[in-house]
Amino acid sequence: MRPVRLELDGFGSFRQPSTVDFTDADFFALVGPTGSGKSTVVDAIVFALYGSVPRWDDRRAVGWALAPTATRGVVRLSFDVAADRYVVARELRRSAQGRVTVKNARLEHGGAVLAADGEVSGAVEKLLGLSYDHFVRCVILPQGDFARFLHSSPKERQDTLVDLLGIRIYREVATRARAEEAAARQRAEYAAHRLQGYADATPEAAAAAAARIEAIAAAGAEVGRRVPELVEAAGAVAEAAGEVHRLTGEQARLAGLRMPPGLDDLTGARRAAAATQPEIRSTSAGVRAPSACPNPASSQ
Repeated sequence: MRPVRLELDGFGSFRQPSTVDFTDADFFALVGPTGSGKSTVVDAIVFALYGSVPRWDDRRAVGWALAPTATRGVVRLSFDVAADRYVVARELRRSAQGRVTVKNARLEHGGAVLAADGEVSGAVEKLLGLSYDHFVRCVILPQGDFARFLHSSPKERQDTLVDLLGIRIYREVATRARAEEAAARQRAEYAAHRLQGYADATPEAAAAAAARIEAIAAAGAEVGRRVPELVEAAGAVAEAAGEVHRLTGEQARLAGLRMPPGLDDLTGARRAAAATQPEIRSTSAGVRAPSACPNPASSQ
């Protein structure tokens, strides 16, 4: 983040509109007697970005931001992040009861409002990649806090510098890389275990398997060719089975037949009658029928 222009009106000791121009300033120093407003300029930058000032010792307190005799104040900061320029502004209002509140806070980029009111501080944190605590400990150190940073624990300084330099992402990359490595190792072990089951997959075994596949394919073709014959044979078998069933029924009925009583006597009589029939026919042939009587002469 690089400050470009700071505009103050009714903020802290700046009761009248004032502007601090940082354009083209690679290095600068705020010089002046005590009470001239040097710290207020720094406070205004922090307040414009995060809505609070560290030396107030209370992030919710904003009463000290407004000049004692002012009822309205404005802080407006133009700053660059990489090649983009942003503007953040906060307006202060004093009520009739003397209570000071922030109104009409907004973050803009290219004239478009990116965030407003309660969303501005969070949007600034995402834009700068620094929370309020990290910003006031690493970028703008309040009076007396530089020594506190130097005397903080090594881990606290390390965490602060990691966040400041944005190298926490490399920790995340390393964590993900280790997770991917573990997953890849697990997959490799599983594949190796599966490959052990194919230890007998030699070229000879592959050739034998190919020969078996070819034989099975030929057998399948033969089965396909024989299927119509089998269907026809199955129909003939069914028809023959029906005929056998019919004949079996007739056989059973014939087995139940019995010769009636006296059939032998009738058979003998029939034979005797058949034997006498020629004699009867010859006798009948020798008998002549009487001639008819002549018609009597009719009287004339």
